[in-house]
Parts: sequence; structure tokens; C-alpha cells
Amino acid sequence: MSVESRTPFSARDRTSWVTVFVTFINFSAFHAVREGYAASKSVMASSMKYPTVLLGVIDAAFCIAYAIGLFFSGLIGKKYGVKKVIMVSFASTASLSLAFGVLNGYVFTTPTTPTQAWETALVSHLPIWVLSGFVQSLAYPNFIALLSDVIEPSFCGIVISIWAIVSPVGDIIGLEAAKKVLQSGDEHWPYIMFLAAAFMMFNFSLFVIFVVPVKVNIDSSEEEGVQQALLGNENDVESSGTRRSPTLKELMWNVWNIPGVIDFALSVMCLKVVVTSVLFWLPYYMDKRFDSHGSSILSTQVFDVSLIVGMILTAAVHRAMGQNRWVPIFMTSLFIGIIPIALVPLATTLHWTVVCIFFSGAFIGPSSALFASVMGAEIGKRAQTFGTGNIVGVISGFIDSSGAVGSGLGQLLVGFVASSAGWTVVFEMLAAFTALGALCLIRVRKLENERND
Repeated sequence: MSVESRTPFSARDRTSWVTVFVTFINFSAFHAVREGYAASKSVMASSMKYPTVLLGVIDAAFCIAYAIGLFFSGLIGKKYGVKKVIMVSFASTASLSLAFGVLNGYVFTTPTTPTQAWETALVSHLPIWVLSGFVQSLAYPNFIALLSDVIEPSFCGIVISIWAIVSPVGDIIGLEAAKKVLQSGDEHWPYIMFLAAAFMMFNFSLFVIFVVPVKVNIDSSEEEGVQQALLGNENDVESSGTRRSPTLKELMWNVWNIPGVIDFALSVMCLKVVVTSVLFWLPYYMDKRFDSHGSSILSTQVFDVSLIVGMILTAAVHRAMGQNRWVPIFMTSLFIGIIPIALVPLATTLHWTVVCIFFSGAFIGPSSALFASVMGAEIGKRAQTFGTGNIVGVISGFIDSSGAVGSGLGQLLVGFVASSAGWTVVFEMLAAFTALGALCLIRVRKLENERND
């Protein structure tokens, strides 16, 4: 069957469509939890006396735990099954969100000094949020692996690029819930975490009931490619005639040697410094600058909407250009995005600040959001490992774990730089990381040109 006559789904039945739709709703819950927490940071700073540096340390610790989990989550899903691992992630995240709200909102005494804030954070806030970061990381690469099993390889890039819109959609849901809660009073901020836990369990139920993993049938040549990519050469065949399972070291080495993995990992590391810093710190920055919960949450929602717009336009441009032209689109978008992100602190009014934020998200966000999903799938296809789905999850996890490292680095840098040098320097730093993210793609661009020539 020709590519033109195919549908985007390998199993042309209701199951494939339901899987894509339900997982889209499912993954929004994880972003809703994170962004709901981010919206409550201004309350922690004002009512609980959390210093800016402490908030940065907590965010960095969360991102580091998330990075560690991402690095291994694809491998864990490969061993135990992607659906089981995602279910564990759902249940654990919901439980920890509930515990976070109860302990920090009602059990422990509200700090009245920065010193007490550090003590309270180290006992209850930091451990729970770090553990939450780890269990949340189990979901994303395994969602990508699950999707790759029901999407035809020819359509995978475009379908997953549309599916990736779930990230800002989840952010908007979390921010809207936080806004409603905070309108009733800052003292009710724990209800943000309670709502997040309830939304997580609702999605857990949807996932268990409606999502059924579907394995794509692959031909013998693809199967051979899978074995070579994962297991090495013929010398790895055991005396019994069966291939042995690769060790963790061998699997990691084989994945990192696939052309493009390191380049995208370094690029997404730089870009996650930018995007995660905006998502985590923009409510705090806007609240401090314009003294309004409403403006802080609205500006972050505008950033999320810009991510959606940017990803849709990126997918449309890629579709119009044809062939495999993701990299030049990403590079052009990133270089343009340097301008608005640098102008954010220079805008003198709320209106122009929001305009700069919108264009920053529209041009920088798509690359950051799509690298681990779309490019993980594309690289997996080039390595002829697409039919398994599991290796796509491994590649996506490795790339996104690098991004999470960048996110952690960004939170530390933002906290310290904002406290010592001011927010103008922070946004100049973010513009510099955007440029570095674009420059990391130069070698991949050359490889892409050679492949298309």
C-alpha cells in the first residue's frame, strides 16, 4: 500500500483513535499539576516567607529528579510494559499532590521568617515535590512509545507534533484552576494541589478503561533493523541461537550513537532552560512587577496559548515544505525568538510585556516541546526501530532527560541571578540560551541536507 493511501493509524479501528485522544487528555494532567504549583509560588513568597533562592532550589531539585526519571523511564517501560508504568505514574503523582497540599497547607506551621521557610521546605516541601518529579517523569516517554505503536511511521511526526499541544493545554488547565482558587483567598492555595490530585485520578480512570496498547506489525527488514539497533551484531547471538537482551550500558551506548541524539539532547537542554524558566517563574515575576495574581496567571496562559499557536504553525509549515525539514524550521524560529524574549523586561506596560511573552512562546516553544517527541520518533524511524515503539520511548526519554537537566539548571540560575543581578539580566540569559539551542542544531542540519540531496 502506498504512503498516500494510508491513514495516520496503523490499526485502522476505533482503538487507535481512542488511544490518541484519551492520552492527549491524560497527559494534560501532569502539566496541570506543575503549572498549578507554579501559580502558587507567589503565595509561598508572600504568605510563607519563601525567599526567591529557595523557590529556585526547589524547582531545580524537582527538575533534577525529573531528569533522572526520564533517563530510565523508557527502559522501565520497555521491561515492565508502558501501560503499567504510566498507571504507576498517575497513582503516585495524585497521592503525592494530595500529601503536598495536606502537609504544607495544614499540618506544618506556616513559616513567618525566611529561616523557618528553609527549615519547613527541607522537611516537607522539598522531599515530596522531588519524589513527585521522579514519578511524573515515568509518564512522558512511555506515552510517546504507546503512541508510536498506533501511528503509521509516515505520519508519526505530524501526528505527534499535534499531540504535543497537550503540554500548554495542561498548563492552561492548571493555571485556570489556580486562578479560581486564589481568587477566594491566598490561604486556600492547598486546594490547587487537591484539584490537581482529583484531575489526575480522573485521568487515571480514563486511561485504565479506554487505552489498550496496540502493537504494529513490522516486516522482516524492520525487525532486523530493530535487532541491530538494540542488540548489536551477529556476535551477540548466544550459543542457543537466540539473541541475548542488551545490557543497560549497551543500550545506552547504541542509542547515543544514533546520529542526531546528542545534538538534539544538547539543544533541548538549552531550550528547556528558557521555556521551563518562563513557565515556572513568569507568574512570580509578573506578580512582583504588576502586583496582581490575575495578571501573573493571565500572562502565563498567554504564553501557553502562544505555544499552541507556534506548534500548529510549525506542523503546518513542515507539512507544506514536504520531506524532512524540521531542523531548518526549528533553527529559523529560534533565532527569531531571541528578540522578543530579550525585550520582555524592557516593555514598560503590561500590554507590551504580554505581547513579548506571546511571541517568545510562539517562536521558542515549538522546538522545546517537539524535540523529544517528534524528533525522538523521527530518529527512531531512521534507525529502523520504529516498529517496536519501546525504543522510541527510550530515545524520547534520553532527549527529554537532557532537557530536564537544563530545566534544573535554569531554575537555579534564575533564582540566583534574579536575586543578585535583577530580572533584566535573567531575560538576557534566556536569550543567550535560545541562541545556544539553535547553534547546537548546525551539525544535524548538515546531516539533513546530505540525506535530502
